[in-house]
This record gives sequence, C-alpha cells and structure tokens, in this order.
Amino acid sequence: MRRRIRNALLACAVLCVAAPAVAQTKDDERLPPYDVQGLKHKKIWVPWVFAFLFAAGCVAVSFKNPHRSHLD
Repeated sequence: MRRRIRNALLACAVLCVAAPAVAQTKDDERLPPYDVQGLKHKKIWVPWVFAFLFAAGCVAVSFKNPHRSHLD
C-alpha cells in the first residue's frame, strides 16, 4: 500500500516538474512575455454598461415596497 502511494506521489511530482517544460514551445520564444502590440484590442465599455444596468436593476428592485400586493 505504501509503495502505491509513494509511486503515485512520485508520478505527481514528475508530472508537475515536466509539464511546464513540455508546454513551452518555440512560438513562445519569438514574442516577449508582455507584448502590448501583440494583444488584441477589446471594447471595454460594453461590460461596464451591462454591469451598470445590472446594478441599477438591483437597486430598483431593492427599493420596491415589500408589502405590495399582486393587484398593483
């Protein structure tokens, strides 16, 4: 039983050490790690608009009268 656990831990350690080395490719060496010109331009205002509308909806619902009836 101890041999199985030891072998499993050894395999996990080897996998954790070897995975980054295998994942590195030659394409990663061409570009610097923080290439600002290589990043895609995204429209950042769209998520902010949806977040503002969601927050406004939450505030509007929170100010509703809790004692209102379904006949309003």
